[in-house]
Amino acid sequence: MTLFLTESELYQLTDCQKRSKQVEWLNKYGWKYAESRLGRVKVLRSYAEMRMGMPVKGEQEQTTEPDFSRI
Repeated sequence: MTLFLTESELYQLTDCQKRSKQVEWLNKYGWKYAESRLGRVKVLRSYAEMRMGMPVKGEQEQTTEPDFSRI
């Protein structure tokens, strides 16, 4: 698995083939990205997973338990 989304994955995310339209879509929905010196759109895979609702690696799930120390 790569650090950044592939061109195919960016297309699946944005439904846009042209880079300018991908950037337009990312800006419209408030996604963070970078552009390489060659003009390629770079979106971190972990950021995309977080935005799509997947748990972030290393982030522990918080469980809520009653505080029995006061009983």
